[in-house]
Amino acid sequence: MSKPDPRRSPGAPFPLQLALWEVPEPDRTNMVALYDIAPRFCFDTRDGGEGSRKLIEREFTFGANHYRITLKPTQVRTSDGTIVDRYLGEREQIVEEVIRRIAGNRSRLRLHDGVKVRFPFTVSEIRDELSRVRHSYSFTEIREAITLLNEVRLVIQDLDAKGSPVLSSAAFPVMGLRRKGDDFDSFVEFNPLVADAIRLLDFMQVDYETLMELRDPVARWLLKRLHNEIAVARQPVQQMTATGIRRDSGMPEWKTTRNLLRRVSQSVEVLRDLDVLDKVDAEEVMEGQRKVDIVFTVSASPDFMAKVHASRRIARANREDFSRITGGRTPGAGFAPAAPAEVFRLRDARVSAPQDEAA
Repeated sequence: MSKPDPRRSPGAPFPLQLALWEVPEPDRTNMVALYDIAPRFCFDTRDGGEGSRKLIEREFTFGANHYRITLKPTQVRTSDGTIVDRYLGEREQIVEEVIRRIAGNRSRLRLHDGVKVRFPFTVSEIRDELSRVRHSYSFTEIREAITLLNEVRLVIQDLDAKGSPVLSSAAFPVMGLRRKGDDFDSFVEFNPLVADAIRLLDFMQVDYETLMELRDPVARWLLKRLHNEIAVARQPVQQMTATGIRRDSGMPEWKTTRNLLRRVSQSVEVLRDLDVLDKVDAEEVMEGQRKVDIVFTVSASPDFMAKVHASRRIARANREDFSRITGGRTPGAGFAPAAPAEVFRLRDARVSAPQDEAA
């Protein structure tokens, strides 16, 4: 049972969008398409050249648009006293995913200053959830991850709109950590792209358990990319290239094309092994005797398609419930207060009827 918020008086209105963000099923979580698909993390650097750069710039595609993301590192002191530049890595990818999942539980989000979305938690509950999904990190590692998510700055620009900034912020632009006995009381403020997506109901549910089961960060990114593209196209068959996956996922330029193609192929095969993909056809692209790329034509499994379709139905139900409860108001008008009785009925209806059968 969720703890009552001591700052809310009994009978006070609750922001409706925060209630619609809630995910009753523990095996699902919410995804914000552009923010989650942007290549914000650094991994697989052992064969690439990004590790020595002070500023990382990557170009990627999302939908029909082209974007550039700039990653600005933060400096941290290592155990031996050395000061080094650090970016967001796989650990931060996993910790942020777990924070997002717990934030989908009932009454966990708070509205601050009318537009900012904050999530209070303890480090121990993050550690416990990480352990449940078989990703074990210590208290120190979790605090370090949250600190990096607060300090590493991201700038996303829409290159088709003359480079206008879409975002300039950290993953968690505001953070608080306070020791409480053997634990830490904490809070983070969600990135403006995520806060706007919550307000506009521009998010969708995705398979959390499979995300956490994946031990490959590229496959984790690819699952979200496929979920979004299938949701838009409503077609199980998708086509992508190995070089496109490398560019858009944030993998660095590899020294040898052979190693790059092998690495991307492994990520695609991981999704087939976990029944995300039903079929994979890989066509080699040759320049003379040299293999320079692979074109993957993949077909989503029936189970994955069912999850994508359920996600679309839930997103549609969110918009319909919002319109009904607010009397036809649009989410763009701001966070809408809802009476406790309306929020209770909304939650009860969604727990009573499985969301994958709703609307």
